[in-house]
Amino acid sequence: MDIDTRPPLPLPTHRRDVTLRISQVVSACSFCKSRKIKCDGVAPACGCCTKFGRAATCSLADGAARHAHDYIAYLQGRIGQVKASLATAHRSEVPATSEAVPKPGATPAFDFNESVDIRRPTKKNVGRSSGPTGPTGVPSAIDTLIADIGALPISTSSHAHNAVSSSSAAASGPTLSTVLLAAASKLPLLSIVQQDGSNPDVAACLPEQSAARKLAQHYIQQVYPRLPFFSIQGFWAQFQHVYGGTAVDSAGLNSGYSYFTVLLVLAIATSSLSRSADSMISNQARRLFQAGLQFRESAILPNTIVGVQSLLFLIQFATLNPSVLDSWYLIGVGMRNCVDLGLHQDPEGLRSISPSLLETRRRLWWSMYSFDRSLSIGCGRPTEIADALIHVQLPTFEIESSATAVEIEGYVQRYRALQLQSEIYDALNHPPPKQGVEGTVRPVVESLQRKLHAWQLDNRPERNRETLADSEWLMSKMLLYRPCRLLPERSLPELGELWVSARGFTSLYRQLVETNGIFYVLVACEKVYWTGLVMLYSYWQLRVLGVTEFTTMDERKESLLSLDLWRSTKDISFILQTLSERWEDGKILSSKFDAASARVIELIDGQALLQGYPKGSPERADRERMLREQLPHEVVSLASYASLVSIWASAGANHFHGGLGTAHSEELQDLVARMI
Repeated sequence: MDIDTRPPLPLPTHRRDVTLRISQVVSACSFCKSRKIKCDGVAPACGCCTKFGRAATCSLADGAARHAHDYIAYLQGRIGQVKASLATAHRSEVPATSEAVPKPGATPAFDFNESVDIRRPTKKNVGRSSGPTGPTGVPSAIDTLIADIGALPISTSSHAHNAVSSSSAAASGPTLSTVLLAAASKLPLLSIVQQDGSNPDVAACLPEQSAARKLAQHYIQQVYPRLPFFSIQGFWAQFQHVYGGTAVDSAGLNSGYSYFTVLLVLAIATSSLSRSADSMISNQARRLFQAGLQFRESAILPNTIVGVQSLLFLIQFATLNPSVLDSWYLIGVGMRNCVDLGLHQDPEGLRSISPSLLETRRRLWWSMYSFDRSLSIGCGRPTEIADALIHVQLPTFEIESSATAVEIEGYVQRYRALQLQSEIYDALNHPPPKQGVEGTVRPVVESLQRKLHAWQLDNRPERNRETLADSEWLMSKMLLYRPCRLLPERSLPELGELWVSARGFTSLYRQLVETNGIFYVLVACEKVYWTGLVMLYSYWQLRVLGVTEFTTMDERKESLLSLDLWRSTKDISFILQTLSERWEDGKILSSKFDAASARVIELIDGQALLQGYPKGSPERADRERMLREQLPHEVVSLASYASLVSIWASAGANHFHGGLGTAHSEELQDLVARMI
């Protein structure tokens, strides 16, 4: 038997823990690395660079790519070398005048705002370089640096194609799923997620199959109709695989994606049954959610249909648990992925794409669109993409769907309602024209009224009595008749319609909260708070006008009663207080509405408003101005409303005792309003 007499290998020395570390062939140039093609490593220009006419800019010319390195540290060094070269070149060209001589120890000036083409000789770069290479044919320092920076995104790519094995996952650096969850998490969610890439054991986290089936059925019956973005048949196939079936290949990404989907559905269904973020049910939902995150590398994939669907599951969980994940951030990432995939436009050749894939694309797009519009409109913030850029038909739900005709109509009509709300939201947020309102603005409002009325007529009579359809109808009317940038002052019939719609919307949401039927806590909180401000504003304006009875747009007689204001105010407070049990920042909205409503009611009950002041008199105008100054700012500035909950939360409790200051909040609200 041969005995190995070779000396033992030296123990590996401790290396600095660097997050972004490359593992490519050390002799490959930056151009080949960035495109993941084989590089022969021939200096001063490899074969690929020579073939593609890039011999002058090949990074092997100066030996830069012949040593393995940490890219961050390497690029910092290269930037320092370029700065030194620029400083040397600058000093060599400065005229020998007293104004041009720099002070001792001063940093040489360089105008970064001046456009200079380093590839074209000019008076300033003649003598330094006659194109991409210097006089000796060596690539310029700037070109080499740009080539290296261009290779950096590939070296730290978020694509998880190599994340199956632990070794490649560690070498590739942080993936999209890890970065996404780290940025969106409000709690240390990733602390229990295995980082070594080993196969996670989720048997302890999975409920029994009978219980899991009931939870999945609850999701399909209660949550799925709000956003039917995936195939139910496909989900049950994944469910059978997770619980021991063979419907899905157990190897590769499909298996991990099946576990992710099933665990997220169970987490969302469990969370929807809870009324408090601190309950045992919520804790179990978070455990299921964290178990699902262990399969994130197989599901949260960039620029893929699977990745978009996984993001929708994350957004659903985030809107149910706003204190756990930032849904605003996730929606932004989701919309960007949809646009990158071209989901906002139907393919030109519809016959060239399978009907199943086309239906999937449309479902995913309109579901992400629904989240974006609902949250943007509820918060008074800009939307992620303009409607004019969207050219995709609504899904038909005729493929891989067991929904009835009435259910399909409900799906489609909700998407149409959101489209109409988005159109109203955008159309009424333009500054008012200088030439007058009647001739240019009123036709816009009348056109939107007709579209809204047509949407209601398209619904089946029984659907208009459903909670979801009725709430979308009332929300659309509030958006249409509220004070806005285009119409800061509304007419008496519009104020009356606004008051009636706000009360109706509040009553519906009170019923949903009492039956635990709110599945999107964050969106509901924002909408209810805004509705409360609309209610306070419309009632105040009607009382200032001396109205006790009015006629709505549909010719119904309504009385303006202080008892109705008191009841609706209590309903808003109840809704916000109940939902704040599931969202910590929701307590800010609840406190601010209580303070605003108490102030408005105090002004109404404690004073006779404008009684005894003739209309059109200077005294009445002074009285109106004085009363307006005593109103809460959020009621007065309703036309430019923008939610600042995240800013208020970051300011802490001091916000209510000064904190950011009213002027600062007003400035931010105006800034966001101008962005719309």
